[in-house]
Amino acid sequence: MASIATLSPAESHALFDILTHHETYAEIEAFKQPGQISTYGPPFQDVSTKTTSPVLQTLLSKFALPLPGLRDVKPEFWKGSVDKMIDELAGAELSESYDKGVLGVRKTLATAISALIEYPARACLDGVEEESVDRDKAYDVGDPDDVLSAWQDCLQELVYGDLVDRLFDRAAETEKLEEHESLVQAMHEFIIVNLASLMHYTLVLSPEGPTLLRMIENVHRLLPYVVIRQTLKIGNVATMISGMMRIVLAKVSVASVTNWIGLSSGADEGMNLMQQIISQVLAWDKRELKKRADKIEKSKDAPPKEVCDELKGWISRTREEHEECRRQSRDQGMSIVAVIMALSSESPELSESQHAQALEYLSLQLGIRDRNEIVRVLCQRNPDLLTLAVREAVDAYTPMIRHVHQAVNLADTVWDFERFVTDMLKTSKPKGAKGAEKPASVEDFVDLLHRHQTSSHKFIHQVTKNGKEVTSWWREYVHTAVAQFRRDDQTPEPTTSLSKPTSPPGSIRHSLTEFFTHLTAQDQNAIRAELAAREKYLRELHAASAARISSVIKRTHSYPFGPGAYLARWQDLMDSTLITPDTETGHVRYGASKSVKEEGRRDVDGVKQGASIAHFDDVARDLAAGEKILDVPSAEKTLEVFGLRFRELLTG
Repeated sequence: MASIATLSPAESHALFDILTHHETYAEIEAFKQPGQISTYGPPFQDVSTKTTSPVLQTLLSKFALPLPGLRDVKPEFWKGSVDKMIDELAGAELSESYDKGVLGVRKTLATAISALIEYPARACLDGVEEESVDRDKAYDVGDPDDVLSAWQDCLQELVYGDLVDRLFDRAAETEKLEEHESLVQAMHEFIIVNLASLMHYTLVLSPEGPTLLRMIENVHRLLPYVVIRQTLKIGNVATMISGMMRIVLAKVSVASVTNWIGLSSGADEGMNLMQQIISQVLAWDKRELKKRADKIEKSKDAPPKEVCDELKGWISRTREEHEECRRQSRDQGMSIVAVIMALSSESPELSESQHAQALEYLSLQLGIRDRNEIVRVLCQRNPDLLTLAVREAVDAYTPMIRHVHQAVNLADTVWDFERFVTDMLKTSKPKGAKGAEKPASVEDFVDLLHRHQTSSHKFIHQVTKNGKEVTSWWREYVHTAVAQFRRDDQTPEPTTSLSKPTSPPGSIRHSLTEFFTHLTAQDQNAIRAELAAREKYLRELHAASAARISSVIKRTHSYPFGPGAYLARWQDLMDSTLITPDTETGHVRYGASKSVKEEGRRDVDGVKQGASIAHFDDVARDLAAGEKILDVPSAEKTLEVFGLRFRELLTG
C-alpha cells in the first residue's frame, strides 16, 4: 500500500543531487558507443528527435548553441562534420581503463567534465531559489567568509538582479579590478581560488597530470607564436583572417594541387599545421611507448612470443569480443591477459614477472593503437572533417573576429597567452633539491592567476569599450543564459531554432517528490535512509570546501589540495572505475587502488612523474575531517526506483 509521506526539502535536494550526478556521467559514458550521436537530438538531428542524452542536450541547447558566433554556424557544421568525427572516434573503440590497468587521459577528462557540468545542469533543471541580498554590504577579499558569501550573493544578483549590466558597464569604464564594487572583487577572488584548485588538481595531483603537462608543453613548443602575432598585426581584417587560415589550415602537397586543378579526386592531401601538431605530439608518445614495448620483448624474462602476438592480435578484434573478455575477467576474478590467453589456442605458463610484463605490454600496445586511431580520424581522413569544421566555424565567427580585431590588439593578447602558458608550465613542475622535490601547491596556482589576471581584464575592457556591437551580443547572451536559472514563469527559451522547449525549473524535482508519495512504505524507508546519508555527505563536502578556501586565502597551507566539492565527486568517479586484476587470479581493482595510482603516474617513457604517491593519496581523504576517509554513501535503491522515472521526466 502506498504511503502519503512526502520528502522534506533537504531530502528532495539530496535525491536530485544523486540522480543528476549519475545521469550526467552515464550520458558522457554512453558516447563510447558508435551511433550514440544519431539519437542525441538537436543540433545533430531535427527538433522532433527524442534525445537519449537529455542533460547534455539541455546544456548544449540552452548555453552553447545560443553563443554569439556559434549560433550562426551552418547546419552542415553539426550534421556533416562534428557528428561524423564524434561517431568515428566512438567507432575507433579507443582503449578502456580496465584493459590498460590505468585510468588514462580520456577517463580523467571525462570524469572531470562530468563532475563540473552537473552543477549547471542541476541549477538549470531545478532553478536557483531567490533570496534577499544586502546590497549595502562591503566585502573584504581577505575574509574567507566574505568571499564565500560573495559567490552566493553574486549568483542571486546575476539571476534575479541587475549585476550583468553593472558588470558590463563597469568593465567598459575601467580595466582595474579594484575599481569594481567590492561584491565583484570578492566574487573574482572566489573564482580565482576555485580555478587554481582545479588546475592544481588536474595538473599536479591527478594521476594523468604529468601526461597532460607534457602534451601541453609539446603543443606550446610547436605553436608558431611569432608568425601568428605578426599576422594578427595586419590592419585589414579580411587579409588577416586569410593569412591566419593559411598558416593553420593550408596543405602544401602535390595531391592538394592536383585535386585543386582536377587531375585527381580525393587524393590524400597531407596535413595542415594544426594536424601536424596533433600528429607530431602523438608521434612522440608512440615512439616512447614502442621503445618500452620493444624492451619488454627483448628482456630475458619476457613473455613468450606467442603471448605478445596474441595480445597484439586481440586488440584488433571486435568490440563484442573485448566486452566478453572484460565480463569474464570480472566474473571469474582473472586478469584481462589471463582471460585472453585462456580463450586462445596458445596456453603457455607465465611466471608472476612475465604476467606483469604481459599486462604492461598490452597497455603499451593499446596506447600506440589509440594514438594511431586519433591521428587517423582527425588528421588523415579524406575528406578532412576537422579542417572543414574549423573553416565553417571561422566563417560563422568572422563578424565577431572583425569587431574584436578593431577593438583589441590581438597580437598583444597572443603574447599574453604565450606568457601565461609558459608560466603555468613552470609553476606546475616540482621544485627543490634533487630527490627532495616538492609538488606545486594550490597557493602557487593562485599566485599564477593573480600575476596574469590583468591580461584578461585588459582584454575585456578593450572589447567592452571599443567594440560596442560585439559587446551587445554578449550582453544579450549572458542575460538569456542566467535567466535559465530562474524559478519563475519568466524563464526565456534560448533564441535558436535548434533548441527544444524544456520543463520549467523546479518542475522535475516536484514530480520526483510526488512520485515518492506513491511508493510502498518499505521502499520509502529504504530511500529515506540513503537520502539521509547523502544529506550528511553533502554537508561535510561543502564544509570541507569552505575550510579549504579559508586555508588558501589565509595561506595556512593546511591542506595539500584546494576547495571545490566537485573535486570529491571527480575523485569518486575515478576511484570507482573498474581495473583489471594485476595477477592472473585476483580481485578486480579500482581507480582508488594504490597500484593503479602508482602506474598512472608513469609517463609514456616509463618514468614516474609528478607528485609522490603519498602526496596523491591525500586527495582521496575526507575533505572535511583531516585523515578520515569520506566514503560516498550508497544510492543503489534510490537509483533503482527513481533512475528510469528521472530519465522519463528529462526526455518528456
